Amino acid sequence: MLDNLDFLRRFAAVAEHGTIHRAAEVVGISQPALTRSIKLLEEQVGAALFERRSRGVHLTPLGERVLAQARHLIRESQLAETEILSYREGEQGTFRISAAPVWMTAILPQVVAQLHRQFPSLAIQLEAANYSEALPKLANAECDAFFGGFQRIEALQSFLVRRPLFHSHLQILVRKGHPIFFHDGITPDHLLEYQWVSFQSDGAYLDAARQAVQARTGKSITAAVQCDSMLTALELLRQGDYLALLPSSFLFSTYGDGLTAVHSGLDTIVFESGPIFRRSLLSNSAFTRLLELAENRAKVLGLLS
Repeated sequence: MLDNLDFLRRFAAVAEHGTIHRAAEVVGISQPALTRSIKLLEEQVGAALFERRSRGVHLTPLGERVLAQARHLIRESQLAETEILSYREGEQGTFRISAAPVWMTAILPQVVAQLHRQFPSLAIQLEAANYSEALPKLANAECDAFFGGFQRIEALQSFLVRRPLFHSHLQILVRKGHPIFFHDGITPDHLLEYQWVSFQSDGAYLDAARQAVQARTGKSITAAVQCDSMLTALELLRQGDYLALLPSSFLFSTYGDGLTAVHSGLDTIVFESGPIFRRSLLSNSAFTRLLELAENRAKVLGLLS
């Protein structure tokens, strides 16, 4: 049914741009030809894919589902073309990677630099994202791989592979020499005496800290500082008497210089971390090399148990 890639590309262009006029310009065909392609695709699926409105078109519920499949098929076609070209011209093409902060700062920069020495024609697109943000992008073929913590384990589409590499621990991080260490035996109550930093790209961190502290003390914590940059959050911890619940993996890299973990009697939150990627990439020599380099980098940092 969805076997005409030209039709699927045209359909995806209309969905993205919202008008036949703009999509026709982008695709490079006439508006009547584009309209006919959409009509034929609708005949194949047996229902309308768009609702026609005065200012353009809007996907129907079925259209939303067809778009997800269309993006998947288009991306698989692109990867297949790249694979074929690689035999003649060497590995090339583009990897679109989403990654959580630990991976984005402490692991992937070194990995990508090493990868490019072996595959200089590759293009890499890196985007910061947490698990909840990346999973829909993987499902909709908007990225090829996610590297980060698996904040929950759930069934994945058959075309995706989850590969845990190490366990990530969420712990309370502070600067070395923080006044909290002046206490003779740190308890959850001592955590209420200091200001907290919240890394807002993943509010779940502060929520987890709030729930844990409230369960032990009956009192709640709030964030004195909220920021969207992990590097800023780490620097705030170095510069002030703040506390933050963050992955202790940072302590294994230079990004954690001057920081340490506080052991207050709260349970450490543990989850698996690693890549989730398109299954078809297992046949791509550049991507399998990327996976090897990522594992080696995690080993060098002491993250592998």
